Amino acid sequence: MDEARAREVLEALGRAAPGAVLLWRGTGLEGSDVDIVVLPGHDAVVARALRDSGLTAAPQDPGHVMWRLLPGETVVVDALAAHGWPKMYPPLAGVVARSASRPDGLVVAAPGDRLLIHAAEAVAGRPIDKVLRKVRPALGEPGARASLEALAGTGPLRHLAHLVGAPDRLAATARAGRLPVRAALAAGVRSTPGRAALRARAAARLGLPARPPLPPVARDGRRPPRGFVVALSGMDGAGKSTAALELAATFEELGRPVVVFWTRLAGDPHLLDLVARPMRRLLGRATGTAASDAAPPSADLGATNAAPVVGIPPRPRRGRLIDEAWTLLVALDSVRVARRAFRLRRRGLSVVCDRWAADALVDLRLRYGRHRLAEWLVKRGIPTADLALYLDVDAATAAARKPGDQPLAVLEAMSGLYGLHVAGRNVTRIDARAERAVVVEQADGALRAALATAPE
Repeated sequence: MDEARAREVLEALGRAAPGAVLLWRGTGLEGSDVDIVVLPGHDAVVARALRDSGLTAAPQDPGHVMWRLLPGETVVVDALAAHGWPKMYPPLAGVVARSASRPDGLVVAAPGDRLLIHAAEAVAGRPIDKVLRKVRPALGEPGARASLEALAGTGPLRHLAHLVGAPDRLAATARAGRLPVRAALAAGVRSTPGRAALRARAAARLGLPARPPLPPVARDGRRPPRGFVVALSGMDGAGKSTAALELAATFEELGRPVVVFWTRLAGDPHLLDLVARPMRRLLGRATGTAASDAAPPSADLGATNAAPVVGIPPRPRRGRLIDEAWTLLVALDSVRVARRAFRLRRRGLSVVCDRWAADALVDLRLRYGRHRLAEWLVKRGIPTADLALYLDVDAATAAARKPGDQPLAVLEAMSGLYGLHVAGRNVTRIDARAERAVVVEQADGALRAALATAPE
């Protein structure tokens, strides 16, 4: 990470939104990203400040956004919403109360809280060398041990505190680079955060996805309020993530709890990886992540058709039956992820979806070629959103906005496929070539109009 540029971004964030973010891993900038928690009520102002610093948003799980300085990702800010604070960490309200406010507008977690966070991560199975890289500097801060002892006291947290209080002993305890299960149980089973860390470790071992906490929903009587689903579609560089965060701010302004949901193709790599591992073993390939940011799962398992779009190289094939089965699995997983947004709506949450059916169909064609059954599953399986917005932008503009992100040939192919899959649908089209403020204003107006006529 470019430490000087990252420091500039943080200074600008502190000026634009003083007291809005918590540096919960401390002030060090030697890692690959900067971890912040956006404190309640500040999501919109923080998003705008990071965007004004030149960073581009990439929503992850609900309540989690990665902000990247493109090209090259020389600065990455990992922003977590307050409602997404993991249960295996000390309660956020207490962490904020014990934190220190700096003159530059930033808030830094106390060393005792940071040390307990590192202890919980060790219990959860985080590599010990990564834990120690944070623990040793934290212990060296003035008053760190006193802060840890005061926080843990003689209560159940003392076992977590004991774990990180002696880093050399922790390093000697590690087996295969991680805290052994027996030591993790001894340190974690007596406290609420420790037990949450043990559950996270077990879930990771089983390949189960980690679901972050969702924002609370106020209920009047027995019936929850009705949620609302907004779906944003458009090629890379159209501004979907920017619009998604601004629309989320509109929901918050209206007093409606909201999450931003990233419903990309192969959106649940945990589930796909469970299937990919035995398939790779069957094919004699090394195991690894089933879906990565750089390449789709088919890069390892093969694709349905070779060279489906001009400018995109053919993927290796591993057998027609395996290719067909994998493509169908990817389509079904995309449908499942999209339907989860509607389950959240039934709970009373509003959901802003960054990508929807048209995007899945475009990605499906680009990655796997023409696959009629998979396309049919996506079209029939992904529900119709309460409001669908298509941010229309040409390939050249998209390439200029995200230099180096996608080859121009891929963007041109995307543009043609979007025109095919959006035509004839009940979609509000917005000219995304316009200035960002104009695009956001049109999207906001469409949302408010749709909400005004939506049933209660």
